[in-house]
Amino acid sequence: MGLDPGVDASVVKKRYRELALLYHPDKNPNNKTAEEYFKVITQGYNILSEPDQKYYYDNMLMGYLERKDDDPAPAQTTYQTNKQSAAERIRMHKERLRESIIEEYVEAENTLPHKLRLILAILVYASGILMAYNNWFLNLLDMKVIYIILGSFLFGLGAYQIANIVYRQRVFKKAMSIQDIGPQKGPVRLFSFLFLVTPVLFLLFTSLTRTIHLKYFYDITIVDRLDQFREGVTYQYTVNGVEISRQAEEYPETTVNTILTGKMGYRVKFSRINPIISELITVEEANVLQSSK
Repeated sequence: MGLDPGVDASVVKKRYRELALLYHPDKNPNNKTAEEYFKVITQGYNILSEPDQKYYYDNMLMGYLERKDDDPAPAQTTYQTNKQSAAERIRMHKERLRESIIEEYVEAENTLPHKLRLILAILVYASGILMAYNNWFLNLLDMKVIYIILGSFLFGLGAYQIANIVYRQRVFKKAMSIQDIGPQKGPVRLFSFLFLVTPVLFLLFTSLTRTIHLKYFYDITIVDRLDQFREGVTYQYTVNGVEISRQAEEYPETTVNTILTGKMGYRVKFSRINPIISELITVEEANVLQSSK
């Protein structure tokens, strides 16, 4: 129980409550090591909480320690003594580190369970992605920069919190199983994975959204205005009385007749669900699509 010999019964009781809070089976489901620890400290408390048994135990322990001190120790070299002393200091340091990890985790768990923390972090992470998605992809020509910045911040914060919580849970399980915790790399690896992989998934998601909208939920309208813009094309169209302006990287493949007729040779294929999602097509393509409906 980590108690000094002969401590008062009130100290025993206080220490037992602290350890029971850490190693109780309800706090550590499916953890055999914690279950065994709980049995040992409960057995120790049952002995030390009874005055007669505690008196007998303390006397036996003190007698053992006195006999141990009187036994002649084998001669050791200075090197062996220093080596043992260093090993003991390392062991004690690791033990204190393990105890501090467990205590900090349990304290945080009692304040707000880590499972709930993880759910909240995932919600922050997802809301950041959706905010950036809505104000970057869907409003490509009318970006609301403040929302893009805020969405990116929430996305990064959520990714870090997820990585940090997963890291703490992993270290806590190691500490509870009495494994050598050793040097830890922290949540950097998982955070880097989330931060680098998510933009790739984000771009795939935007591409899939565009494809589905323009394949299954499309309608066709005329082009109000068509201009050359640097190396691309700017086209304008009206849906439900709202003028919308979008860009295309290049003109779609056309016939000579389409080129000569200018904007009259093109149409806009847009999503009925979100008219901002659109693409520039030729009149020939529009006729084929309308006839296939």
